[in-house]
Amino acid sequence: MTYRQLEDSINKWTTELSEQEKIFLQQATQVNAWDRLVMENGEKVSALSQDVEKVKTDQQKLDHELDFIHSQQKELEEMLEPLEKSLEQLPPISFQQHADLQREHTYQMAESIDAQMKRMGQDLKETIERLNATNSKTDPHDPVQQITKILNAHMDSLLWIDRNSGKNCLILRFNGGI
Repeated sequence: MTYRQLEDSINKWTTELSEQEKIFLQQATQVNAWDRLVMENGEKVSALSQDVEKVKTDQQKLDHELDFIHSQQKELEEMLEPLEKSLEQLPPISFQQHADLQREHTYQMAESIDAQMKRMGQDLKETIERLNATNSKTDPHDPVQQITKILNAHMDSLLWIDRNSGKNCLILRFNGGI
């Protein structure tokens, strides 16, 4: 082998090495990109795994709540069964019929109250007429009428004294009296 051949071989190997280096760098870059992608996807898988665990926990809580609601519903159904049976024994009445019955009852009560008010008005009218009739037939020489007038006059005098005595006591207290 000559120096020239050796130099050609070395140049050939250098060229091949450069090409291999380029290919290697391209593949290394691609492997790095894939590695980053794998790492990112690994993090996503980890986050999804945590989310799945959280969902499982929430699902268990929901199952417990649904079981609780289901048990409450069973209890309610058990409590309603006797009521439904008692309702089945009653003659069927629709909501409209019930409302009509209530309305009829209210109307009858209103009529009854109206009749009572009319009777009370009539009784009051009769009582006033009787009082007016007895007052219009008063005889000024009747001793009961004379006593009534005297007692009314005494009452008016006592009321006047009561009103004025309260004022006088206040005046005396301010002047140093009593």
